[in-house]
This record gives sequence, structure tokens and C-alpha cells, in this order.
Amino acid sequence: MKNLTLREAYDWLYVDEYSPNGVTLEEWENLLRFMEEKYGGENVMELGIRKLRFINLVGIIQLKTVRIEILPKISLHHQDESVNRRVLLNMLNMTRQLPVHLHDRTLSQFEKVDLSHLLAHLFVTELYKALKRGIYRGYEQKQENLPHLKGRLMISPHLRKNANHSIHAFCEYDELSPNVTLNQVLKAALKVIHPIIQQNNIRTQSMMIHELFDEVEDRNIDENMLENIQINRQNQHYENVLQLAIAILQSTSMTTCFNQQNAFSFLFKMNDLFEGYVGECLKRLIAPTSYKLDLQHKEKRLLINVHSGRSNISLKPDFVISKNEADGPTPVLVLDAKWKSIFNGTQLTYNQADLYQMYAYVTAYKSAERCILLYPKVQEEFTPPKWQVPDVIPEKYIEIGMVRLDRVDYTIHDLDVILEF
Repeated sequence: MKNLTLREAYDWLYVDEYSPNGVTLEEWENLLRFMEEKYGGENVMELGIRKLRFINLVGIIQLKTVRIEILPKISLHHQDESVNRRVLLNMLNMTRQLPVHLHDRTLSQFEKVDLSHLLAHLFVTELYKALKRGIYRGYEQKQENLPHLKGRLMISPHLRKNANHSIHAFCEYDELSPNVTLNQVLKAALKVIHPIIQQNNIRTQSMMIHELFDEVEDRNIDENMLENIQINRQNQHYENVLQLAIAILQSTSMTTCFNQQNAFSFLFKMNDLFEGYVGECLKRLIAPTSYKLDLQHKEKRLLINVHSGRSNISLKPDFVISKNEADGPTPVLVLDAKWKSIFNGTQLTYNQADLYQMYAYVTAYKSAERCILLYPKVQEEFTPPKWQVPDVIPEKYIEIGMVRLDRVDYTIHDLDVILEF
């Protein structure tokens, strides 16, 4: 299996099997078909001549002969991929995109390997732990022609089948069996994840689990099956591992065959992930204070139509922080999270359209004195720019702030310094 690691919006993938970041023509065509099926019409790739790079997308894509890991572009040092991977794991963990919580020790352990190995390790170890309490059994409905009466006699099929065999009875009955939907889903996820496993002890556990599922039927899993699984007191210890199985199966192209292969992906939109991560950190920071946090605030409009009198062009900043006062919350600060770098090499560069957007926010929110564009931190030594809005009383400012992303406490500390509460 060929393993490639690329940085989102930075590294190119080439049609060149001899390049470190290259694939064969067949792998290239399979990848393009897969991406078209999964993200057709979305701007998630930049295509060049026999090359592409991923835009606003991170995670894992695995085809038959190649695994592509796409990491956030935080560290630009080729030898330090673990920094980018640590950032991704930290953000996924904080935003609960992974069905189980990872502790700092676990994050440190898996920042050296790609996301597929983390999924495989978590799924197999959680499933092995759950199965130690015994395989779950549920009642399965069966219909059989038996030499004795069991359950309910089914008259019509009994007459058809036993006209010449009066000693038999065609019956319908319920029997405790491991062949239930929950176990079928877990087995299907195990089959997807097993080829990814590299650690010998985890592979051994996977094979032992497969033997325990010997009586469980192999099924093509669809959304209806996933939605109909019931968690009860007897199987609630499977809840976490079931969520992992669902994540694995929903990330698998079950119906797409590229040269008789199934494609597996575990991908995330980076803009949404960054915004969600900042939101979770802000919640922790704001919770013990007298301030209120609103996400995707929608109360303001930019203009009023003189003919209809209606407000037009809705404004939707990512975060609005308000001070709780006697007559209600008063917005004091507006933030927008931008997943992009404001550096071109060492040169500071920013998008003027982003500043126009912030000017609209700080103008519409009359009581807000500060508007902040929030970026991921890619350089340590940096004095962020700050602009005063002219001819406005009280004074208003548009600012740029950057936050570290490799640890939650670092991000919260940086936000605390930026907000100055």
C-alpha cells in the first residue's frame, strides 16, 4: 500500500509514479472518480495539468493501492508532520467529530500515524472491550419446517410443504441469536477497517473478534439498518463502538467499484472544523463570565430597501459576544473565524474583502467596539495589525488575532489574551 501525506491547499499530487507525491495514471483516474461521486460540484480540489491539490479538505482517502492523508497546513516543515496531525486530532476531538473522547496521552500517541490507524485502533480496542462482557444476542424471527411444533404453526406453508409429511410442522418462532442488526453493522465495519491495521496486537484482536462473529451474517449495510438499531439496557455498553462503526461505514463508498474495490474516506471541511473548534473554545472561555456568546448571529441586516421598507442583505458573523445587562444582552465584540494563512512566506497579506466584511459588521452592530478576524497561528513572532474605524464615536476597531490549535488550553489562552476580558 502506497502512503502519501499532503498538506491542504499547499502540496500538489502528481500523475507521476516516481514522484514522492505521485500516483499512477490508474490511481489518478480512480481518485478523480471517487471525488466526483463524493463531492461533485463542490470546490474541494484545485486541478492543474496532471496534478491536483485539496482545498478546504482534510482527512483520509484510501483506494485499493494508495492511501492519501490530507493534513491542515500549520507547520510548513516537511519533517514535522506530527504538528499538523496533532492540530487535526485536537480539533476533531474538541468538536466531537470522533465518537470517543481522546485524552492528551492518546493524542500524543497517534500524532505519529495517520487518521485511519487511529480509527482502526479505537474501533478494535473498543469493540474488544465490549465483547469481553459477551456477544450481544437478540431475538431473531425464524421460519422452519420442523419435526415438532415450535412457536406458531403457519397453516398455508404447512399445507403446501407437508401434505405428504404429516410428522412435520412449518413453524414461525423467535430465537436468541447473535445474528442481529447491531452485530451485522459491527462486523461490516470490522471488515472495512481490518486491512488498515498495522499493529500486531490490534490485528490479533481483530481476528479474534471475527471468529466471535462467525454466526453473524455478512450484510450490505444501508441507512435504514443504521437508523433502526435500538440501544437498550442489554447493549448500551456497545453505544460508543457502534458510533465508531457508523462513522466508518458512512465514510465508505459501499456501492462504488473502482476495479472491484471499495473506497474508504474520512474527510472534513476545514472551514467548518475551524469555526466549530473556535466556538467550543469560546464557550469554555465565556461560561464563567457575565458575557453571552451567540454563534451564527442573524439579527442584523446591512441595508433597508427604500421602496419596500424591508431590511435586506442579512449579516451572519460567526460569533457575537454580548454583555448581559438589565435591559438585555448588548453586543460588544464580533468575531469571524477564517481558515487561511495571512502570510505569504514571511510577508503579511490579508484579503481586503474580509476587512470590508468586518467593517459591515462593526457598522451594523452599533454597540460593538471591536471586530476581530481570527486566524490559525502559523508564526510565533508577530504583532497583529489593528485599524481604527474613522469618524465614529465611540471608537471602533477592526483587528486580527491568531490562535494556536495543537492544544485546547493553548487556544483558550490565546483567545483570552485577544478578547481582553
